Amino acid sequence: MITLKELAIRSNVSIATVSNILNGKSNVSKETRERVMQIIKETGYKPNYMARGLRASSTKTIGLIVDDITEFSTPKIIDGIMSELEKKGYRTILENLRFYTRWEHGEEKIRQYKQDLNSAIQEFQAIKTDGIIYVAGHAHNISDIPEALDLPLTVCYAFTEREDTPFIMIDDTDAAFKMTEHLIKNGSKKIGVITGKKENIHTQKRLEGYKKALQANGIAFDEKIIKEGDWEQNSGYENCAKLLKESPELSAIFCFNDMMAAGAYIYLNEKGITPGKDISIAGFDNRDISAFLNPPLTTMEIPLFSIGETAAQIILDMIENKTPSEPKNYIPCTLIDRKSVRIDK
Repeated sequence: MITLKELAIRSNVSIATVSNILNGKSNVSKETRERVMQIIKETGYKPNYMARGLRASSTKTIGLIVDDITEFSTPKIIDGIMSELEKKGYRTILENLRFYTRWEHGEEKIRQYKQDLNSAIQEFQAIKTDGIIYVAGHAHNISDIPEALDLPLTVCYAFTEREDTPFIMIDDTDAAFKMTEHLIKNGSKKIGVITGKKENIHTQKRLEGYKKALQANGIAFDEKIIKEGDWEQNSGYENCAKLLKESPELSAIFCFNDMMAAGAYIYLNEKGITPGKDISIAGFDNRDISAFLNPPLTTMEIPLFSIGETAAQIILDMIENKTPSEPKNYIPCTLIDRKSVRIDK
């Protein structure tokens, strides 16, 4: 493996000049920088960030602890994090807990989760990362962070009650309010809902936003047209059937994610009912499937890439300034208006 000294000799510059280029310093001419970078590319030189960090008390490395990389939200969040960190010359090391695919429900799952979380944190402390970003698969309280943590940590797509730990979350309540009001303004007064699991924080916050929109528009809340789903397509199918059987007068159904909306589409198609014409259907998440449903689904887009960028900005702020400028960040979602909401004014 080529060393920094050998790289300097091949480039006909000093070791200090090569080091300045690698660290992004501007006191090097464009011509010299381009020549050195070309030789770096040709030789495949890789800086030893860990050794450099031990000398400089900084490894320019951030540890990512991920609930489960298979969750639909996680890859885009990680992409946002890495994009922002790369601008500042930071690298990332990822620890995937595989929380949703690895363990069964119950006490054993929680015990194993705590053990693996602590192991990941200890590993990042041992290799002297400059900070840690915890990337959750969905909103839950990250409460198992060790008290004596000697490096910055921020929580992403979840929350924590720790005063010293900032977090980034979407504003579920505001997003559900906007979607419900969109349905109301297009003529729907009787809006059924297919929620996620009732203990889920996204469910609770979205239901809160739905109720607020009804109240703001003088519409009474009706518990009978609220059905609990489980975020999966089949629960959208089954609950759509229940809603229309029990309340055939419904003018709209707000599904709390796109997968359940897809299930509702299947049921409606079987019954010869057309979304956007006979009944309004709305989803949440703006997953890829939403644009390919027939008709394309009106939904809420979660700014996953921006969530990642914000998490990276916060951790860098903590590293440089010790405390974040904004400890609690709620990022708004965007309504994507397609053709599944009928206009009936």
